[in-house]
Amino acid sequence: MKNQDQWSRRRFSKAIVSAQIFMASGAFSIPISCDKAKNLEMIAGLDVSDQETLKYAMDEIIPASESMPSASEVKGIHYILNILEELPELKPLFVALIHEIDLLSHHNFPSSAKEDRVRVLTSIEENKPELFGVLKDFTYESYYTNEKVYNLIGYEPYPTGSSGPKMDAFDENLLKKVKGMPPRYTNI
Repeated sequence: MKNQDQWSRRRFSKAIVSAQIFMASGAFSIPISCDKAKNLEMIAGLDVSDQETLKYAMDEIIPASESMPSASEVKGIHYILNILEELPELKPLFVALIHEIDLLSHHNFPSSAKEDRVRVLTSIEENKPELFGVLKDFTYESYYTNEKVYNLIGYEPYPTGSSGPKMDAFDENLLKKVKGMPPRYTNI
């Protein structure tokens, strides 16, 4: 990797903060469910092999369970590809991440055993936490902003500026036992 392609902690932080500010500004919006069918040959500079590696890495972060889908099952890769199309300055982070995964897995990550994939990601988490943070943060973001996941966890999104959900009145009877207990502190 050439020196100009190296990502310092400051440059990485600046890119992430810039992306977050840009997204928060409303300058563009990413559909909550980024599952549009696309030609996946080469999107946002990531070829099919890169996308497959990223998909398997995301599924190690959020695997499927009995009641919940995996990150790839809710089209997490599409979410990231949409982000990279809108914010191409983030592409070097993902390229570096995929390069590191490929290097540690001998370009065999998708077909590696689960234990080997976990070992590779653990190594990246310990030795290149900034790259692992990219994978973790964008995987969580892609997952927990998906309408299918919203429905499964019972989350009701409320737009900014709305009053949000109504809270039930607090039941004072819940404190009855605690209020009847002697003080657990010393008066000074």
